[in-house]
Amino acid sequence: MVILASSICTKTGKALASRQFVEMPRTRIEGLLASFPKLMVPGQQHTTVETDTIRYLYQPIGEEMYAVLITTRQNNIVQDMDTLHLMARAVSDICDVADQQDVVLRGFDIILAFDEIITQGYRDNVDLAKLRMITEMESQEEKIQEIIENNKQREAKQELKRQAKMFDQQRREAAKRGMGESGMGSSGSILGGGRMGGSYEPLLSREPEPVRSFASASPTRSNTPSISANARGMRLGRKPKGADAMGAMQNEIDLTQSLMDNMSIADSTATPAASAASRATPTMPPVDMKGVHVQIEEHIIAVVNRDGGLEQMEVKGDLSLVISDPAYANVQVGVVTNSQHSAQVKTHPKVDKRRFHTDAVIALKDVTSSFPLSQPIGVLKWRIVSTNEDDIPLTINCWPSLSATGTVDVNIEYELTHPKLELSGVVISIPLPPGAQPTVSDVDGIYEVDRAHSTLEWQIPTIDASNCNGSLDFSVPGTDAGLFFPVVVSFACQKPYYDIDVSGITGANNEAVDFSQTVALIPDQYAVI
Repeated sequence: MVILASSICTKTGKALASRQFVEMPRTRIEGLLASFPKLMVPGQQHTTVETDTIRYLYQPIGEEMYAVLITTRQNNIVQDMDTLHLMARAVSDICDVADQQDVVLRGFDIILAFDEIITQGYRDNVDLAKLRMITEMESQEEKIQEIIENNKQREAKQELKRQAKMFDQQRREAAKRGMGESGMGSSGSILGGGRMGGSYEPLLSREPEPVRSFASASPTRSNTPSISANARGMRLGRKPKGADAMGAMQNEIDLTQSLMDNMSIADSTATPAASAASRATPTMPPVDMKGVHVQIEEHIIAVVNRDGGLEQMEVKGDLSLVISDPAYANVQVGVVTNSQHSAQVKTHPKVDKRRFHTDAVIALKDVTSSFPLSQPIGVLKWRIVSTNEDDIPLTINCWPSLSATGTVDVNIEYELTHPKLELSGVVISIPLPPGAQPTVSDVDGIYEVDRAHSTLEWQIPTIDASNCNGSLDFSVPGTDAGLFFPVVVSFACQKPYYDIDVSGITGANNEAVDFSQTVALIPDQYAVI
């Protein structure tokens, strides 16, 4: 037989929260609950009362309320009592049973819990731990997806910063070229005794900002006629070459800056795991970009299950050139690779593939052509996919175990399996039961408890060959060892996973070219699920 209703009522029979599992009007359930206290016999030890057709099973919760299960007399009373106990424990977890107002405010959550325990009048196969997981509505897949999305936003923000820096550099170069042309035009007209050759433009019309600031800072009135910043003198010939380019680049810089502001606003609403990831990626030191700049950037995805098995392992990398000096537009880049991993390497279609495979030199097929100026161009890409656990650069082992004292003892270890790497700003984020306060007994590094998001942030400043392993031990009250996953790892690294380096760069006449270089290994997704 089915369960008719499950309710929370006061000692006078007033319903605070009730869920009916059969067709029953509200007046009917209110009448049954109102008659329930009258059927109770003072001093009896039983927690059941019966009428001719109805059986009430009840359990006190708090001092002024009962959890009541209304069934027919043909029901299995042993199973119904077990359902009643689970229902009372669920209510105690959801709200404060000493406050009737709190029960009313959390009535919707209580009814949802009743629906998970009883479906269409029949008890479901759930226990308290599973019920807590369902009512919390947490999803490991959702957390991982949020981490991926926030990593993408962080990468987009870094890309915008890089483009803004590049645009600013282009603007300065264009300004220098424009100033040079203006200076030559002015000197030509002076030396020619008023000859009208070349283009002429007054300096004040090209650089209005310094004039305004000087005029505003001057304490005395000048006897010379004032010249408006917007006024333009007579212009002979065509306008400078850099004028349109500077205006277009200024518009792009303004657009990029607005996008960066929007990204900074979005960062304030990031998830705790993404916040840990953003803290783990320190701002790279400014690089003095020379005429030839090399960028090596890799993105790694590593997902390991809690038993140590590798679920997914992928590394994608690319080598890009940023050439800002026209004299180096046709350079040749020598590379050195000494990696034990089987990588799929591809060159740009305009790069001489045969020379790359024979001489390890990146050069254009057409010697008369040149690389684009002042913009990054990818000349080499590689991809590594592995199913071997030994290829993971940083292994994380999480061992939660239940103790006899009603707590969960958690031991987490890390080990750097690739000593050539140097990880900085490492943050290992471990989920905690809601409201739990961990007791840390041993830690290598420092830790911080994020109470708002129920996570323990284990922070290690540097992991390298001299500090290749460490551990964290803590205990938390609880009975579910599965609540401590997924463990999310974030870090910054300025060395590539794929062992590649630039041995040297030569110009068109085989002369050595001085260059700058940046390397970044970015964890898009690094977790133990």
